[in-house]
Order: sequence, then C-alpha cells, then structure tokens
Amino acid sequence: MSFFNPVSLNKQFEVRGSAGSIDNYISRTQPTGFTAHKTSNYNYIFLSDLSLGTLLKNGRPPAINGIQTKVIVTPVNKNAAVVTFKTKLRFELILTFCLWIIITLFQLAGKQPIPVWITAVLFPGILIFFFLLYRIQEHVLQSKVEQYLKLYNGNPAKNS
Repeated sequence: MSFFNPVSLNKQFEVRGSAGSIDNYISRTQPTGFTAHKTSNYNYIFLSDLSLGTLLKNGRPPAINGIQTKVIVTPVNKNAAVVTFKTKLRFELILTFCLWIIITLFQLAGKQPIPVWITAVLFPGILIFFFLLYRIQEHVLQSKVEQYLKLYNGNPAKNS
C-alpha cells in the first residue's frame, strides 16, 4: 500500500473464516464510525460517518460520495478469505487540477493577467491540501474497517 499513490489507496489482508460467514458477519454486526452497504455478492462499500472536505455527515449515501472504500471479499478456501480495499481518484482533485490548467492558460494568453501567486502557490496548495485530507481520511477508514473485520476472527458461533 502506497499512501502517496495519487490514483487510489489499495490494501489486502487475509481473514480466517469462509467468505459466506464473513458476509453474514458484515450483515449482522453494525460497525461504529462507518456504514456498510452491500453492492453485490461479497462486494461492499464502506462509507465513513464523517467526511471532511466532502460535506457529508452521518454516513448517508449522498449524490456525491464521501470518504469511502470498496471492500471485496474473495474466498481462498473454506477457512480463509482475502479482503481487498480499494479507493478511487477523487473527482474534486480532477476538477481542481483542470481549473488550475484553465487559469494557467488564461494567464498566458489573456490580456487581464491573473496574479502569478494564484497559479504558482494557491492551486498547488489546494491540490496538496485536499489530496492529504482525503487520503488521511481514507487511510483511517480502511484501518477501522480492517479492525472491524479482524474482530470476526473466524468464529461464526462467537460472532453471530
């Protein structure tokens, strides 16, 4: 897992127990600090209850996604499964980057010059700030989800 990977934050680990029993555990055990939404068989979206920089609170699935991670449970054998976390590139970062390029082009070609500090300091600063803000929140969410899934510990009788 590379924290500074600009595209996504990915992580894998193994959990004791079958994929089906892990699926039941997620369905029956309410996590704290995030919510789980099943998207298909053994695929989930875990959404943070609080999401700074995306205007999301209380884990409600919004029109714009908050801080989330996709979780895929892959069966290895009847007693083990691999859990994969995946995040995606944030649309807000793409939008800010495109706006930065457009303003730079206007600055180079325009008659009304835009102050250089806007293109040289402000936009790179905004990009770095929001990248780190999102990435730290995604990392914290993935750590919480990992702890939640490791609590299962392959004992369906104990966790039912």
